[in-house]
Amino acid sequence: MKFLLLVALALVALAAARPSEDIVDFELDDQEQEQEGQPGRAVKGEYSWTAPDGNEYYVKYEADRFGYRVVEDNVVPEAPEAELPEVEDD
Repeated sequence: MKFLLLVALALVALAAARPSEDIVDFELDDQEQEQEGQPGRAVKGEYSWTAPDGNEYYVKYEADRFGYRVVEDNVVPEAPEAELPEVEDD
């Protein structure tokens, strides 16, 4: 009985310590996606595509117990500092 418990604990420890694995990895003419991690637990990835106007866009993200988060991208343009409205303190 103790031996079976020891084997079960070893298998659980092995499963928890396994390295990241590729989940998705494909590339087409105008788009590609890559994702790695542990499915259902935590993944990191990126995807990119070429728009009809010829611009190439990309998104790098993480998804884990805290949700889906964009880490870096060039899809949403940033407003220049000069065009941002001033915030008034009350």
